[in-house]
Amino acid sequence: MKKTALLLLLLLPLMVSAKFYKAKITFNDGSSKNGYIELPEYPDDSKIKFKEEQKGKIEKYKIDEVNNFEITTDKNEIAKYITLKLADQSLFNRKKIKPGDKKIWAKIIKEGEISLYAGYFAYNPGTKTGGGGTYYIKRQNEDFALYLNEFGGNGLSVCMNCFPDLKKTLTAYFEEICPKFLESLSKEEFKKKGESYFVDLYEQNCGN
Repeated sequence: MKKTALLLLLLLPLMVSAKFYKAKITFNDGSSKNGYIELPEYPDDSKIKFKEEQKGKIEKYKIDEVNNFEITTDKNEIAKYITLKLADQSLFNRKKIKPGDKKIWAKIIKEGEISLYAGYFAYNPGTKTGGGGTYYIKRQNEDFALYLNEFGGNGLSVCMNCFPDLKKTLTAYFEEICPKFLESLSKEEFKKKGESYFVDLYEQNCGN
């Protein structure tokens, strides 16, 4: 009996984390399914778990099969995720941007003329690590995004004092298509509003 109780205690964090949300999943061929989804633990998880019924059998779909999905959160809000390709940017010459083929699961934070996404890392109660993730930014009409910044479990940027480095990334990415956007960048506004500020500022200065 004691062994059983101890085993349940050890498994409890894993059991709690295995939560399925009411969801709709859409595949690359345009077809879709309604059901329940367990959010990926890591942005680069190769598969996602899906059930048509709350107590139904678990199906697994590869990230390369999925276009997007949306869930209904505990606050009864719709959160949307896409499968997103990433690009590498050289630290020595940031204009050297190399699109990649590998995808991640990314939450849509804000979409417009440019878009902001977030890849989340689940919090691990056992090791007390994780919780937070990475912001990515994408230009319109491109199928890849670029690393922008990291954030903690509260959604706030891990490095609020790294504005000069952020500006270097944005300059290399946008100086040829909208220099006015770069001229208008404000460190103070970024500290107040966070990364979504960049999307709004771009719309104001460069939107159609």
